[in-house]
Amino acid sequence: MTGQELRRQLCEPFAAADVEWRVTKMRNSNSEGLVVAFVDSRAIQNRLDDVVGPFCWRTRFIPWHQYVPKPGKYENPSETPKTPISSQLCGLSIYLEERKEWVEKVDGAENTDIEAIKGGISDSFKRAAVLWGVGRYLYEIPAKWVSLDKYKQIARPAELTAYYAEQLQKLGLTSAQSPNTGNAPADIYAVRGLQPVPMQGYPAAAWVDLVTPAGRALKVFSLGVKPGLASGVRIQGAKIVQRNSAGGMYYELQDYRTAA
Repeated sequence: MTGQELRRQLCEPFAAADVEWRVTKMRNSNSEGLVVAFVDSRAIQNRLDDVVGPFCWRTRFIPWHQYVPKPGKYENPSETPKTPISSQLCGLSIYLEERKEWVEKVDGAENTDIEAIKGGISDSFKRAAVLWGVGRYLYEIPAKWVSLDKYKQIARPAELTAYYAEQLQKLGLTSAQSPNTGNAPADIYAVRGLQPVPMQGYPAAAWVDLVTPAGRALKVFSLGVKPGLASGVRIQGAKIVQRNSAGGMYYELQDYRTAA
């Protein structure tokens, strides 16, 4: 693959199903939120696997610097000690067959408030991917005010799907299509794996890796209140809702039944 073709494929817009939306601010008694589009690390990893292959890209993380946040406008500097915030650089390398060498691009990010180290690593990885062109076009999609429900979640996600298609058209881009799994039933999800995250009152809570009917990877959170979730099983009738937290948007699996 030539460098020009590699760039074209890395820069290809993501399918709407891979694009997520983060609420950055609210107004009108929290009934409206300003949202911005982004893709998570898993979507970027899938893009790299699809374009260059899983054995032709790699990452490395390097400690960068620490800084102490300045006191807020109404904080007393002597009474408000601040904890130093760490940061890291991510080097994302791709093997270029045309040049027979690895090429690395590096960017960094501070640790985040939620899951600090994991969040900082993920952010630095996404920033490094942007240097390769992955998802860079998303910065050209304007933030949009949308309605929020009583839980401060996006009330009508379908409107953002239409908005995304409209903005791609304005940019002269065409969305990537999700792969087709052929004979997969329309509402069947495959459970690829679980990562337990026990919570008070919910000892079976877990992050669940699903494969959607369209063949895409989807990570959802389950409180584990229903039995039957296990690696290798299939579920149907899934009720998956979008949630927002201080750490960003995520999906929650609220209901399902095991498939025959």
